[in-house]
Amino acid sequence: MLGVRVPRREAEAVRRKLQSMGLLLSDYRPVRDGDYIIFPVSRCPEGFECVDTEFPERKRKPRSLEDALREFLPDEAIQKISKSFDIIGHVAVIRIPEELWDLREKIGEAILRVHPNVRTVAAEVGPHQGVFRVQPVEVIAGEPNLVTEHKEFDVRLRLEVGKMYFSPRLSYERYRIAQQVRPGEFIAALFAGVGPFPLVIHRFQPNIRAYAVELNPDAYKYLVENIRLNKAESKIIPVLGDVREIVPSRFPHQADRVLMPSPILADDFLDVALEAAKPSGAVIHTYALGPNDDPFTEKEYELLRFFDERGWDAKVLNKRVVRSYSPRYDQVAFDVFVKKKK
Repeated sequence: MLGVRVPRREAEAVRRKLQSMGLLLSDYRPVRDGDYIIFPVSRCPEGFECVDTEFPERKRKPRSLEDALREFLPDEAIQKISKSFDIIGHVAVIRIPEELWDLREKIGEAILRVHPNVRTVAAEVGPHQGVFRVQPVEVIAGEPNLVTEHKEFDVRLRLEVGKMYFSPRLSYERYRIAQQVRPGEFIAALFAGVGPFPLVIHRFQPNIRAYAVELNPDAYKYLVENIRLNKAESKIIPVLGDVREIVPSRFPHQADRVLMPSPILADDFLDVALEAAKPSGAVIHTYALGPNDDPFTEKEYELLRFFDERGWDAKVLNKRVVRSYSPRYDQVAFDVFVKKKK
């Protein structure tokens, strides 16, 4: 390969000159030859000493995860990987197709190369488990540390990945609801997890009162810590227990707004949401899974019928697709105003 040989004391000036002339080959490293430096070039410029030599190739950092994966995966597999992972604090959580499982360590290392803030890569292992529907994970690259701190709208959220549910993909949904909250509202946060919904609301509207109810003791531990970290102790009360028992005993018919951020559990607890809601009027934020060709019609009909049969007037204020949940289903949100019939 062709190279320009110059004394070391002139090397930096010559490098800049070659670069400005468009001759310097950036994919290869210069080499030292005693008191001389040899730069790889595409052709020999006039007035310079040129020699034939071998240059080590630079290991270039991939510009994207797709670039890093392309070193060992075909394009159809890359699309599956690049769209199926989340970053929670310093932890990347990825879903790896079964047919690519043997390449999990390479996939994990590729994520570490592209995302410098990621120190741990964990892969989902099997289905959600137990009454808390926790997604088990396995560390496949980086540090074996799943305790992390995630920041969202200046809210600090500590959690342990794999022991509780948390999705960064609901960030906009939390912001969207927070913008609706008015000063002085009483909020019932059911299935509160580590507290992202009530804490983001508190970030934008600190003049609230809220109960955050969570059944998973691991999540509850971090819920308490996150309320303290975000200086919300005087506004958000954490409660460990089953919402069916907590709502009627602690705050029956007091809530201006009820949060039910679980598309899996919401249907089975709509009666509890009504138990929390003010009879004079409240907004219930509930979630569901609907077929992606028409995710709203059937679920909206079921919601309105449910409330009507229990003696509540109901009106859907807003509905939106939150995210794709599976190839056939979307997660959807309904903001429903309810009021006890006279």
